[in-house]
Amino acid sequence: MTLYKSILIGLLGSFLMFLGDMTLYYDPNDYDGKDTINNIIGIMKNVSIKRLYLGGLLGPLCAFIYSFGFYHIVFATKENYLTIGWFVFLINIFGMILGGTYHIQCAYLGLLSRHENKGAFDEFLKFLKLQAKIVFSIMALANIALALVILFGFTVFPRWQALFTPIFLLLFTPLTGRLPNGLHMIIRGGWFNLIYFIYYLSLLINYTNMNL
Repeated sequence: MTLYKSILIGLLGSFLMFLGDMTLYYDPNDYDGKDTINNIIGIMKNVSIKRLYLGGLLGPLCAFIYSFGFYHIVFATKENYLTIGWFVFLINIFGMILGGTYHIQCAYLGLLSRHENKGAFDEFLKFLKLQAKIVFSIMALANIALALVILFGFTVFPRWQALFTPIFLLLFTPLTGRLPNGLHMIIRGGWFNLIYFIYYLSLLINYTNMNL
């Protein structure tokens, strides 16, 4: 595997995980961003069970693909900083494995909401929210570390590439909530994977320009 192939694999993983989001809860009628979780549950309660199965299963599969995509960090790290590069690579993999696990369990929101045992659903939702805090905390650390190694010049990429890392792209999240219906569903609904798609796409463009 090469740096170029690793970037392409990461691009594929981010796109497939985005498709996983859309498979789980895409609705042309969109959803109300003021009560996201309950609106998303309402959508998943009515989509086909096959959609929930497929959308959920894409989570761990994409986390596996992402693992090869994140190897670009090791490839791109300068030799003197390889130990740091490996650390950033491993923490990103760990975060994405947790993210893939969290993703597949989101399918249960749609499955359990179809049954009358609200107590079981509430207990599961409570546990899922705890998982979300853990996942996003680990991923935040991983994203910050990724931005810093680029910003400090530890990689072959120019320092400005850090502006396209997920942690910086997250700053635009409030703007995605103001998009009109339709675009809001797609972009805001899949934003946490679209930021990785944008990141990998920027890496691909940058890599191409560096090797012209």
